[in-house]
Amino acid sequence: MDVTYYSLLCALLFCSVIVYAQNCVPTFQNNEAEIELNNQKRTITVTGCLTGYHLPTVNIDSVNIKGQVIPSLNSGAISNIQHEFQINIIHNEIDIIREHAFRNLPRLQNLYLDHNHITSVESFAFENLPSVKGIYLRNNNIDLIQKDTFVNLPRLGVIYINNNKLKKFDQNWFVSTPTLEWIVLEGNQITSLKRAAFQDLTSLTAIDFTNNNLRYIHPGAFYRLNELEELSLGENELTSFEEVNLSYSSALYRLSIDHNKFTYLSPRFFNAVRNTMKEIYMQGNPLQCACVDELVLWASNNDIKLHWKCEDKEVYCVFPLSSENDCEKRPISQFNSSLIESFRSDCTIE
Repeated sequence: MDVTYYSLLCALLFCSVIVYAQNCVPTFQNNEAEIELNNQKRTITVTGCLTGYHLPTVNIDSVNIKGQVIPSLNSGAISNIQHEFQINIIHNEIDIIREHAFRNLPRLQNLYLDHNHITSVESFAFENLPSVKGIYLRNNNIDLIQKDTFVNLPRLGVIYINNNKLKKFDQNWFVSTPTLEWIVLEGNQITSLKRAAFQDLTSLTAIDFTNNNLRYIHPGAFYRLNELEELSLGENELTSFEEVNLSYSSALYRLSIDHNKFTYLSPRFFNAVRNTMKEIYMQGNPLQCACVDELVLWASNNDIKLHWKCEDKEVYCVFPLSSENDCEKRPISQFNSSLIESFRSDCTIE
């Protein structure tokens, strides 16, 4: 072999090793990864980072890493794979996802990181993934997501961060996610939504904050959400909804505000969206009977399906201690407290 050619080849190989080392902070230590292709499965052992060098040259369907102990996903943990595929890293006791954990994956479609022990996600953990459509972080212990975590994801459509321990929502988690339509944050500990909480996420069509600790929603929280169709706020601690401006969401057709602590709701709060609204869930609230009567009539007149009562409960609504025929805002002291609390339990609806 020509000496010059041999020297050049060695130099290129050396440079490749150096670049790989720079982009890879070791994550795996003799961990097994299952590769699926054409309904067949193949298991490989990975140490360091999982890259295209480990995979067959033919197209693959998914990379599955399950049921192992992997403390963190470090920079370059999964990198330099050109296939169209999805990643399933589930039940691995991962605690943290570090910046640039997923690097140079131009055709990655979906990313599943459910059922780990993740507590925090660093800035730029999910960056420059041009084909990713869904990111799933369900059933972890996430209490911190840094600013600029989901960056330059031009095809991201859905993100699930449900059943975690987040105490706030911050739209600054997202940068350049122009097609994001669904955000699911069910089962967290979020207490409030501030003004214009989603104003930079104008492509959203569905938001789910079910089963949080919401006590306050700013009147302008949903500013600029012209495409919003479904809003889920059930199973929270809300006592007031009349200030929330729904006129920003002129496409809204399904609203869930069930199992909160509303005693007063008037049809006029929903007039801004009555032309598009198809279904409202408000069962499990200790609403005044006079308000329920008004809402049922309004819904019937506007061809809106209203879920307002629990079929397995004897009490559908409450009477205030005075002026029981008037639907008006009243202090909680005007109601029987034990009766109010009985509405918090699960129920069956029509």
